[in-house]
Amino acid sequence: MRASNPDIVPGRTIVVTTEQGLYARARRRDDALLHLTSTTNDGRRLSQMFDLQDPDGLIETARAGGFWSYAAGMAYKLALEYRIAGLEIDNHATTLPLKRGLSSSAALCVLLARAANRVLDLGLTTRDEMRVAYEGERLTPSRCGRMDQAVALGRAPALMTFDGDAMQVESVALREPLHLVLADLRAGKDTVQILSCLQQAYPVPSTSAHHALVRCLGPLNESLTVSAAASMARGDVAGLGRLMTAAQAEFDTAAGPLCPSQLGEAGSPVLHRVLRLPAIQPHLLGGKGVGSQGDGTAQLLCRDADAQRAVVAVLTQELGLECIAFTVPATAAGEAGEGRRESSHRETGGGGERGAPGVLASGGGRAAAAREP
Repeated sequence: MRASNPDIVPGRTIVVTTEQGLYARARRRDDALLHLTSTTNDGRRLSQMFDLQDPDGLIETARAGGFWSYAAGMAYKLALEYRIAGLEIDNHATTLPLKRGLSSSAALCVLLARAANRVLDLGLTTRDEMRVAYEGERLTPSRCGRMDQAVALGRAPALMTFDGDAMQVESVALREPLHLVLADLRAGKDTVQILSCLQQAYPVPSTSAHHALVRCLGPLNESLTVSAAASMARGDVAGLGRLMTAAQAEFDTAAGPLCPSQLGEAGSPVLHRVLRLPAIQPHLLGGKGVGSQGDGTAQLLCRDADAQRAVVAVLTQELGLECIAFTVPATAAGEAGEGRRESSHRETGGGGERGAPGVLASGGGRAAAAREP
């Protein structure tokens, strides 16, 4: 978008990944078919065959949307760019909730890229896998941003900067651990609709509401993200929590009017109820929505491990929500550099530029593919 409007500030976000994700075994096939068996997080097993020699059929399936569109987009991309041979992939376990703003579609796309890379010896780096996954997912109606492919990076916090087609990934120092809770709001959200509404403000804003969003996701987001990284480096976890809460308020104000059925107080009532729930306030330092927001998932920064357990207990027992508690460990100096991350996660994996302000964006943590003999 900056190619069309250089006044747009590059996108920035700090990402961390969870331990939940998608796991698969993969092997080569002797034909030109991609056979994918998928396991949903509730245990259902689904299977689909994709003809790698039928690009028209693959692109049609990808553009139609739906459950198999992401796999079809990846099959099209891998067949077109790498002319891959047949591939059998059994996604035998999924611990990442779907359709909750946790980058489950990106995790699948990274999984397929990683499986093809390892089984067919494509020689891709982690950054290459991220690029292929992004381009494959962009063939679907989701129109995701590059942030989602952070599922490929591993557990250490990272600062991602997006400038047109260029993406920079830097390590973020973390002096004190972060005790986080992700709460599945179980209310549903429409990511495609949210992104479609927000993208109307780009590349050139035409209304006062558009200008407000561009400011929120541009210079304001940059300021919040820089401040968040500084808070993490000096061990000011309470300050980070305040920034998360401030980011949520700014996003509600700027984005809510552009997609009132999905965002803001009216469009995401469950998210705001959880963020303000009196019973958990003594245990919280801050909180916000995840990804493109809506009533998908809330991310809550807790005071300590005891507070984390208390928040999970309240949300599960009183509201019946499903929660993921995870702690981001403090990093030693120089531990999480990009080059080390890329090389050290080649074996196990690890799980849009225009979404909510990127103070902290928690995504699915693993896209692990094991090669079968």
